Amino acid sequence: MRPGRATADRTRATTRGESLRDGEREWDVDYEPASAGAESGLDHFVRDLALCLSVHRDRSPALVWPDGIDAVVAEAGTEMPELTTALGALLGSQVTSSSVELPVGGHSEGNPARTDLVLVPVKGSCGGRVEPSPPGRGPAVLEHALELRLRVGEALYVPRGFVYTLDSVHTPCTLQVLALHPSVW
Repeated sequence: MRPGRATADRTRATTRGESLRDGEREWDVDYEPASAGAESGLDHFVRDLALCLSVHRDRSPALVWPDGIDAVVAEAGTEMPELTTALGALLGSQVTSSSVELPVGGHSEGNPARTDLVLVPVKGSCGGRVEPSPPGRGPAVLEHALELRLRVGEALYVPRGFVYTLDSVHTPCTLQVLALHPSVW
């Protein structure tokens, strides 16, 4: 099963992928609801990202492996209006997109998240560190800095008020940065 994919109620068998026998029924391990065939990779990406944000937004950093990442990687370096519009509509907020390019050995330290951010590596990889701003004064959910390696296929949510650092770049790295701005009613 792929990370990010809904795996609950398996109600139909198909000949795709692996299948498991359960008595007389055959279950598809790579379950997709009947309507999923009509969804694009971008739809899957937006849905998985919104699901992650529904749990972690305004609470804690989170790393997610959303389905549909290929649609985002293919459009890397552009403003991605389809992505920002779809995600904004689902979240009820304005979403903007920009990109960050880091050369080999490059780093970007102490970047404050003035609004909620999602960092999506679309080329290469880099080290990442997220901590409350100022360090040691964040919510109890993050007692220590979160340190990880960001790779293509992942998305890192950085809540407003946290600081992030990007470093340990061994090959050129490009990240798509999605900024989630609060709604203005």
